[in-house]
This record gives sequence, structure tokens and C-alpha cells, in this order.
Amino acid sequence: MQTTDDARLVERLKARDDAALETLISHYEGKVFGLALRVTGNRPDAEEVLQDVFWRVLQHIDSFRGESKLSSWIYRITANTALEKVRKRPKTRDLPLAEELGPAMTEDGRIAEPVMDWTRLPHDELEQKELAQRLEEAIAQLPPDYRTVFVLRDIEGLSTEEGAEVLDLSVAALKTRLHRARLFLRKQLTDYVSARHPALNPPNPGRPDAHMS
Repeated sequence: MQTTDDARLVERLKARDDAALETLISHYEGKVFGLALRVTGNRPDAEEVLQDVFWRVLQHIDSFRGESKLSSWIYRITANTALEKVRKRPKTRDLPLAEELGPAMTEDGRIAEPVMDWTRLPHDELEQKELAQRLEEAIAQLPPDYRTVFVLRDIEGLSTEEGAEVLDLSVAALKTRLHRARLFLRKQLTDYVSARHPALNPPNPGRPDAHMS
């Protein structure tokens, strides 16, 4: 449910209070643009999404009944608007096959291949920046639907239930997409670090005590 402040803001928006629109934009502009930028992958598209989102909010505010958080409703509009823009582009590749997403798993959930020791990764500032850049590049490689789930859950910090509500997915479907997205990103980072720091590669394949984090 929405907070008291959000309820008041909604009522002011429904009354077409210009100051309320300024408040709405100041509260949500950064979050809307951030989500739009990560889903679309470029600033011009994200700026268009930003404008479209606030226009749509004003157009449809009378239909908002407060059954969900105002923020969740705005996230939903943002995600849908950004995905609409992405889907107008030439078809992107599908998510890689399961065996390409991450380490092989045994039937009881153990990792069946060597696992990199991330605790030994150098903490040099430049290394950290390069790793962060590689992560951003890997996120951009995810198909839009998977990228949106990952951004909402692991970057914006929405709960599983909130993310499912925003994207109109079942909790199970959201968890599946998030799991595959995380595996893909972990594999991309592992490949990158392995190439730069061969000494971090585990010497004993099939380590029995390695569990998926």
C-alpha cells in the first residue's frame, strides 16, 4: 500500500496541481532515468523514456487506486516504456543456452566444476574500476527481459514480490529469470578475471565442498 505522503501526492496530481508534478519529478526522476538507461542501454532513449513516463503518469493518474505503492506503479510504467522502445529495435539474440550461463551443477545443487576464489582478487582501485566496467558491459549483453529483472532486484533493490508486481510476473518466473541472469553475469566476470589473473583459477576441478553462493 502507498504511504500517506504518496497518497497526498496522488490526490494533488489528480487535482492537476503543478507543484505536485514538480514534486513527483524531483522524487522519481533519478530512479526513472536510471532504470530506463540500464534497460535501453543509451542516454537518448533513456531521456525519451523519462519524458514518456511522466506524461503517462499524468495521463493515467486518475486510474491509480492506491492498491500498490506509487513507486511500484511508476517502476511498472518505466519498465514497460523502456521495453517497448527496446523491442522496436532489430531482434536481439536469445539468452545463451543453459550450459553457457554458469558452472555445471550436480543433482544435489553442488557446483561440479572449479570455482574462482574471488577473495584473492587484487583490490587495486584501477582493477576494481575495470571489473565494474566489465560488469556493466555484461549487464548490457543480457536480453531486455532478463536485464530488467536483474536491475530491479539487484541494483534498485526491490524485493522479489515487488519486482514480480512491477513486471506482472509470477514470483517463480521472476526468480528463474533472475537466477539465469546472475549465472550469466558470474560467468562473464569469471572469464574476464581468469584471463587477467590465471593464478586465481582453481587447480582441482570438481571440488566437492564448493556450493553455489
